Amino acid sequence: MIPFYSFKYIHDTIEDQLIESSIKTIKSGNYVFGTARFEEEFADYVGSKYCAAVANGTAAIHLSLLALGIQEGDEVITVSHTFRATVAAIKYCGAIPIYVDIRDDTFVIDHNSLESKITDKTKCIIPVHIYGNVAAMKEIKRIADKYNIPIVEDCSQAHGSKIHDQHVGTFGTLGTFSFYPGKGLGALGDAGCVVTNDENLYKFITKMRQWDDNAIGYNYRMSNIQAEFLRIKLKTFDTILFEKRQIADEYNKHFPYVKCDTGVFHSYHVYPILVSERDKFIEILKSQVEIKSHYNIPVHRLTCYRSSVSLPITEKISNHEVSLPIYPGVDSEKVITHIENILNDNTCSLL
Repeated sequence: MIPFYSFKYIHDTIEDQLIESSIKTIKSGNYVFGTARFEEEFADYVGSKYCAAVANGTAAIHLSLLALGIQEGDEVITVSHTFRATVAAIKYCGAIPIYVDIRDDTFVIDHNSLESKITDKTKCIIPVHIYGNVAAMKEIKRIADKYNIPIVEDCSQAHGSKIHDQHVGTFGTLGTFSFYPGKGLGALGDAGCVVTNDENLYKFITKMRQWDDNAIGYNYRMSNIQAEFLRIKLKTFDTILFEKRQIADEYNKHFPYVKCDTGVFHSYHVYPILVSERDKFIEILKSQVEIKSHYNIPVHRLTCYRSSVSLPITEKISNHEVSLPIYPGVDSEKVITHIENILNDNTCSLL
């Protein structure tokens, strides 16, 4: 059976370096306050002035919103087709998530519907670069600038994604990343970061990610060992991206679903397709290929984040999306063959 994801190919090639860095960190006796080298290298990689390493992607969004002064009663515009952490961070601040539907071609936030959601209470916009695809940042930034609203880019699924060679996370006021193990650039545990060109916001985040005598801070630090793992993996990350994009090219020949705006470099954290009977499709394939669904329940239908808002495209994608295995070393030809066999039998169909 082909697993949905495997770290074997990625980690085997750098295993000795990972072990060496682990031993070096253990022997150093410093396990928490030593993330500066990674921060410098990741900031350089994405083209940002500053990078603040934090405990995870949720902490990254939470601290970013706090840095912008988001508080109880404020409205923050985002999408429902995302992992719930995006919205949880808004709730942590006591703010109100305002959901915008997604586009049916790229699955990212529908910028054409964005302006209609803006009110006097709107204090931030969080576009999510879902699956590694990229939101229309030029248009979103134009709208945000018109109303003087800051942007926090949720780049948790878009490490390495770009528009015309500019990395995601550098278009808005702040950019947030998760380094959860299964992400494009994954740690060997939880980790995250915030990037920005604003020195004051950077200083606020680095202050508030730890305990402080003069403010109620948060225990949101990244451990040194995760920073060292990420430094090592960052060195080979572009090679990993290249190989994932080659697999995506093969999938694209058979499942032409992933659309990108002009100039977008898609990092393919997830390769989505839409099928008529999702649960049946996954069940039939389970002995041959492990298939997952992202996200079968949209955030606005979860009890803690419930809203009566109408999001027809979000509902459609949530009901029919399945994600194909896409990682270096996956046998994409077998994945394609198994799926086409089901489609040829008319057991399920593509939408």
